[in-house]
Amino acid sequence: VVSYLPDRAYLNDWMKVCDLIDFFADFYADFDRVKANDMLKTLDISPLSRLKTLSKGTKEKVQLILTMSRRAQLFLLDEPIGGVDPAARDYILNTMLLSTHLIADIERVLDEVVFLKNGVMTLHESVDAIREEHGKSVDMLFREVFAC
Repeated sequence: VVSYLPDRAYLNDWMKVCDLIDFFADFYADFDRVKANDMLKTLDISPLSRLKTLSKGTKEKVQLILTMSRRAQLFLLDEPIGGVDPAARDYILNTMLLSTHLIADIERVLDEVVFLKNGVMTLHESVDAIREEHGKSVDMLFREVFAC
């Protein structure tokens, strides 16, 4: 029920991307090959490429594609966009729920936000409502709410 993306590379470099898709499809009953191949195409990654020939950022994209191509109930992503280029980062951020305290880095792609403080939801609003009603950016409001 959980699809986990660690912050470190964990795939064998000698494998081709298509082999990894086969591996994940064999291992996870909820793996969606069509989704994985669509994401590869969108991010311009050849399924015939061996991991060892790919850049660090492209390897991270492959790991993310494999993780996000499952029909899991919960996705746990540890630093999912660390080494990813800006264009791919926008694509990735537009497809997920993200937990972070680095609001300034991602604010422009947010639709809505939830602030949790000590396990309690203190705010759940659209980004537009925050800007209109509070007269400040999400990052500014976040800093105000969570100031030490």
